[in-house]
Amino acid sequence: MMKNRYLNPPGKLYTCNANGLHKVNFPANILMITRAGFEIPNAEIVRDLSPSPELFQTYLKEWKDREPYNVWWPKYEQRFLNELKLESRIKALREVYKKLVLGQDVVLVCFCKDHRYCHRRLVGEFFKDFGVEAKELNPIEVEQITLF
Repeated sequence: MMKNRYLNPPGKLYTCNANGLHKVNFPANILMITRAGFEIPNAEIVRDLSPSPELFQTYLKEWKDREPYNVWWPKYEQRFLNELKLESRIKALREVYKKLVLGQDVVLVCFCKDHRYCHRRLVGEFFKDFGVEAKELNPIEVEQITLF
């Protein structure tokens, strides 16, 4: 049986929000997977791994602070996963994977507070089939409480 040398690459993949960047105390490629926001020194902006402007606007105008996570998240997740199938997104995903294959660590960064309801988690999970387990550096470990 021939082993695929590209599976299980030596580089490590991490995700975090901007507040968790202080935990990156190791050499890594910092990739901002956002469309806008403040700049972070030594970070590369990779807009093709962020939600489309249309999806982001739907989130802001229809879902954020209007519906509970369990209502809007499945819709968001499906739309974002469909966006990851676009050629420009696949190209950006390949670039991340190339870094991992070369043994470089990569940190995917955005501004969402809760990784469980965030595109950075979905991008990180994309690489599971290629032997890469993304680790969240700034995890939310307390369940959101809804009162009604």
